[in-house]
Amino acid sequence: MEGTRRTVDTQNNVYLTQTYTYEAKTRILSCAAGAVGIRLALVDNIFHPQGGGQPSDRGRVDDIPAFPVRDPESGWVYVDLALESGNDQLQFSEGQVVTAAIDAEQRRLHAALHSAGHLVDALIRPFGVRHVGSNHFPGQARVEYELEGAEVAKEQLAESVQEGVTKAIAQGLPISSGECDGRRTITIEGLATEFCGGTHVTDLSCLTDVSIRSVKIKSGRLKVGYEAAHVTVAPADGS
Repeated sequence: MEGTRRTVDTQNNVYLTQTYTYEAKTRILSCAAGAVGIRLALVDNIFHPQGGGQPSDRGRVDDIPAFPVRDPESGWVYVDLALESGNDQLQFSEGQVVTAAIDAEQRRLHAALHSAGHLVDALIRPFGVRHVGSNHFPGQARVEYELEGAEVAKEQLAESVQEGVTKAIAQGLPISSGECDGRRTITIEGLATEFCGGTHVTDLSCLTDVSIRSVKIKSGRLKVGYEAAHVTVAPADGS
């Protein structure tokens, strides 16, 4: 969108390194008219935009509902603000300090589902199938594979993966981020490293109620549905 992109060194996408940061004071990099109100780019962006099978964060900027979107050309994450009737974009300007906040409970759920998806995937790979897609949305989370001739017994796979999930969570295996060939990676210690741009828990002990919901094979594809939640966080964390 014309007018939204600025010449700056970088945007700090805080969500990539600080899953549990739910609020931040930051400056506006750019401000322009958007499809539903105005579109802002923030210096320190805490919003995860939909992508990689993970849904967008919900949140607010100075108490105005904000919806993140990634610009495919620049890679920047913008937030669209839907202003009430009578307001206009003049209440925001480049360089202005604003407060951004996201839904903390939703962020934790999304991170738990995404991390659980990586865990389930790591435990399925030894069955000789090829990962082709993931969905980490609440209520419909699944990982999908091409069988490529592999013979898979559904009940055996479900039991094996569930056993591995329980063991890994009990061990509290750490999850860390890194970089390879200029792309971000996520590593579950001792299990797997994958390219990923989503939000994740710090270690597997943060997960609870992780279970295999379904195992389906159709037209040469294996689809494994799962459920997951984040452990309860005490109010003392500020959320």
